[in-house]
Amino acid sequence: MWRLQNFKNQPQIRLKFARLWIVGLKICSILALGLVCFTFDVPRADDRGVALDHILSGKEFDFVAWEIDASAQKIAYEMTLPQLGMNSAEQIAFVRDFMARLSAWSQLNYQVTAKYADPAEPNPEEATRDLRARRDAIRQQLNDCQNLTEAILQEQVESVLRDEGFAVGGQVMPPLRFRLTELPDVLIISRRDKIERIDQRELTTGLTVDTFDQIERQVDRRFNVSSLVSPIGGLGAYPTMLPETTSLEYIIEVAAHEWVHNYLLFTFAPVAMNYDSDPASRVINETTAALVEQEISPRVLARFYPKSGLDGSRVEASDSAVVRSGVAQQTGFDFNKEMRQTRVRADELLAQGKVEEAEQYMNERRALFVQNGYLIRKLNQAYFAFYGAYNATPGGAPAAGKDPIGPAVQLLRKQSGSVGGFLRAVQTLSGWDDLERRTGEM
Repeated sequence: MWRLQNFKNQPQIRLKFARLWIVGLKICSILALGLVCFTFDVPRADDRGVALDHILSGKEFDFVAWEIDASAQKIAYEMTLPQLGMNSAEQIAFVRDFMARLSAWSQLNYQVTAKYADPAEPNPEEATRDLRARRDAIRQQLNDCQNLTEAILQEQVESVLRDEGFAVGGQVMPPLRFRLTELPDVLIISRRDKIERIDQRELTTGLTVDTFDQIERQVDRRFNVSSLVSPIGGLGAYPTMLPETTSLEYIIEVAAHEWVHNYLLFTFAPVAMNYDSDPASRVINETTAALVEQEISPRVLARFYPKSGLDGSRVEASDSAVVRSGVAQQTGFDFNKEMRQTRVRADELLAQGKVEEAEQYMNERRALFVQNGYLIRKLNQAYFAFYGAYNATPGGAPAAGKDPIGPAVQLLRKQSGSVGGFLRAVQTLSGWDDLERRTGEM
C-alpha cells in the first residue's frame, strides 16, 4: 500500500485546495446522473413488462443496491483525493502494481478452479489450501487498492478528454467515474419478423448457461419473439460499471466508451434521450462511443503507459458472445465475411416474410461457425439486434450487414476536425434523417 507523506511537503497538494470547490459539484453529478440512469431502460408494454417480471423474478440485477453502494464509495473518496499526494510516476507505478496483482489473483483463482475440476484430485480442498490463502490475501490487497486505482485511471482518461474541450473550470463534465465490478448479463429481446430490439433486461450475476437457455425459451414462447442472454463489456450507469479484467487497454477503452454515453445523456442529446425508443438513435449512440474509445484509449496509453508490458489479453466487447476454440486459430475461416453474409441474407429473408426460413438459415450458419471454432451459443434476430448496433468497423460491422447508419457516423467523424468536434456534432443530431442529411451535404 502507498503511504501518504506530509501533504505540506508535496508540491502537488496545493492543487487539492484549489479543487475542493468542485467536490460538491462532483457529488451532485454522481447523484444526479445515477438517478437519471435509472430511467435508461426500454419502455415496456404493460403485458410484456408484467410477464417478464414474473419470468425473471429473482433473476434481475439490483441496480438500486449497486448504485447506492458504488455512489457511497465514490462520494466518500471524493472528499479525500489521496492521489493528489502522489506524483505522476508514483500514480503510474501504483496502477501497474494493481494490474500485476490482479493478474496474479486471476492465475491463482484459475489454478484453484482447475484443482476442483480435476477428477484425479481426491481432496481438492486440501490440495488448494495454500493456493486459496495466497489468492485470498491478494484479493484483500486488491480491495484495499481499488478506489485509489480507479481514481488515478479516471484522472488519466480525463486528461485526454480535457484536451478535447470537455472541461468546465478544469473539470471534465460529466466527471468520469467508474467501478471495477462483476457485470450483469443482459437479456435482449427482438422482433421475429425484423431484426429490431424491443426490450432489454439486465440479469443478476452468477447465473448459469442452462438458466440463460430456460429464460430464452420462456420468453420466446410467451411473446413470440427472439431473445438472447449475452455478456456485456461495460454498462453506462453512474458510476460506470467496468469489468475487472487484467487488460489495462480494455479498462481504458470501456471507461471512455461509457463516458460518451453519459456525456450524451448529460447534455440531453436526442440520440441519448431516444436511445430506447428509436433503433437508429441507439446505433448512432453506440457507434459514436465505439469510435471515440478507439481514439481516446491509445492517447491515454501513450501518455501514461507506453509499451506497458502489462499482462492481460485484449478482449473484444463486440465479440463477447463468441468463444473461440483452438480450432479457430488453425483455419482460414473468415469470421467477419461469413457473419456479414449471414446478416445480409437473414435481412433479405425476413423482408420477404420468410421468418421460419430465416431462423432455420441462421441456425444452420451457427453450426458452420461452431465447426470452424467459433462457439456461438445462439445466432438469431436478438443476436444481430444487439451486436449490430456497434457499427464502428470500417466498411461496416459484420453483425450490422448493410445497415447504413454506422458508416454514416464514421463519415461524420472523418469530416469532423477532432474527437471533441465529432462528439459535439453527434450531440446535436436529431436522428437518422438528420445524420443522413448532414453527411449527404458533406
